[in-house]
Amino acid sequence: MAHVDPILNELTGPGQLFEIEDGVVHGYRMKVYKNRPRNLRDLLAIGLGHGDLEYLTQGDVRYSFAEAINRALSVAGALHHRFGVKPEDRVAVIGANAPDWVIAYWAVVAAQGVVVPFNAWWKAAELEFGIEDSETTFVLCDAQRARVAIDAGFDPDRIAVWGPGDRPDGTVAFDELAAEPPMALDFVEARHEDEVTGLFYTSGTTGRPKGSANTHRNIITNLMNFGVLNKAQGIAAGEESTGEKASYLCIIPLFHATANFTYMVPFMFAGHRLVFLPPGKFEAESAGRLIEAERVTAIGGVPTIMARLIEAGIHERFDLSSVTSIGYGGAPASAALLAKINGAFPNLKKKVSTAYGLTETSAIATATGGLDYQEHPSSVGQASPVNEVKIAEFDGEPLPPGQTGEIWLKGPNVIPGYWRRPEANARSFVDGWFRTGDVGYIDDEGFVYITDRAKDMVIRGGENIYCVEIESILEGHPAVAEIAVIGVPHPELGEELKAIVVVSPGADPSVADLAEFARERLADFKVPAHWEMRTDPLPRNPAGKVLKAPLRGEHAAVFAVGEESDSAL
Repeated sequence: MAHVDPILNELTGPGQLFEIEDGVVHGYRMKVYKNRPRNLRDLLAIGLGHGDLEYLTQGDVRYSFAEAINRALSVAGALHHRFGVKPEDRVAVIGANAPDWVIAYWAVVAAQGVVVPFNAWWKAAELEFGIEDSETTFVLCDAQRARVAIDAGFDPDRIAVWGPGDRPDGTVAFDELAAEPPMALDFVEARHEDEVTGLFYTSGTTGRPKGSANTHRNIITNLMNFGVLNKAQGIAAGEESTGEKASYLCIIPLFHATANFTYMVPFMFAGHRLVFLPPGKFEAESAGRLIEAERVTAIGGVPTIMARLIEAGIHERFDLSSVTSIGYGGAPASAALLAKINGAFPNLKKKVSTAYGLTETSAIATATGGLDYQEHPSSVGQASPVNEVKIAEFDGEPLPPGQTGEIWLKGPNVIPGYWRRPEANARSFVDGWFRTGDVGYIDDEGFVYITDRAKDMVIRGGENIYCVEIESILEGHPAVAEIAVIGVPHPELGEELKAIVVVSPGADPSVADLAEFARERLADFKVPAHWEMRTDPLPRNPAGKVLKAPLRGEHAAVFAVGEESDSAL
């Protein structure tokens, strides 16, 4: 039994804030939080109660909860009255982490639109697809992404631009929208909790990204999961409730599920502060300096971040004594990393946590921390109080504890499906269960272990990359006869991309040529770092599918799926 089990039982019992009851979500019976807010906009009313507490910090730019929410309500009114944005209309938010990114998000929520946080690293061709697929009606972004949106064919007069940099001609200043009078919270009718509030694009197995259609209930369930699990771990660690607010150094991009669902949204509810690094590339030195100066209490995101901070030795040059909590997910973490974290941060009190989930589960589905994590350092924890986990054969037949299979998840945080992808939905969502495509097992105590990732997905520094998307691009190069993209180990990123190219007869492409071809069409993080040229054909099975296990140097896959299926990709 986990150390937090009796604590969770008490916190989710009758009369408690996190009380659990039986409910029906999209036609399926499951456990739900009884006292949940019913709409993300309800969190703004709670946030206003935090008043002058500082909410957003980036250098000299600082907003209290009241200032940030009123700015969002001004932008929401301008979107609705000046630009005709109606409830359910899709509005994109694109940019590097910044206070106005957060304010733009809440502005769309206030207007009851559907926020579409596109990957800020996408190039014009990728963004063009996303805008068309989502039927985005308006774009809120920084200056750099405004130029990309225009290159993608979006109308400049439907783009509002925040922050430094030259604003492209024809666009409107975000500050101009924010100068409008703030609207009342209920200036438009609230949408139902099971209607979509966000489209979060995740890489697709057909080479095209899919929009994860997250509902109000989905995201709020994650908020409740985060709240009860964090509280239980704090009690288990012997922490006394002082009412002191956390200051979280947000390094991971806000368009990621982890930053968005697990920190940005819950912090509006709880009154905690988000601290952002200066604009530009991540530098461990800058992070260390900021932790010391802002007395940051919590950091994390993905294991890569922690590895880089420790590798850079910031704990030897900066005062990190304010840090009392570290949490991460998004990629597997090693027991060795946990040991390094314990040694580098003096005041953690063993309060290190990890979680497992996906964009499709609105982040947290399983979690562990404190003594449970120290005792099971290779596990991603047990199911949250409202989630179910099963390990199954390809046909869905459950497997007993200890046996390896595909991880299936169920709960009110699981999306109803992908945006306008009926075929993908039929493959991935079965009787209320989501087939993750990840591989693992559950032990006798209910702890979940991930033993493998979907074979055609690489997790590079927490960023999910589907190899088929890169393959489909590089196959368009005239010198490429065949190609397979795989992941190879990397000491910091976890995995890096490698392209194995069968060269067309008579061709002699250089690595630089192929890399540039990819870079012109893909975000930089999707461009392979390693290349292998060959003339021999790629290994294939009788059905013609490329066998990637031998390309990785493996003898066999841990878990095989049907040849016709891409549910595990």
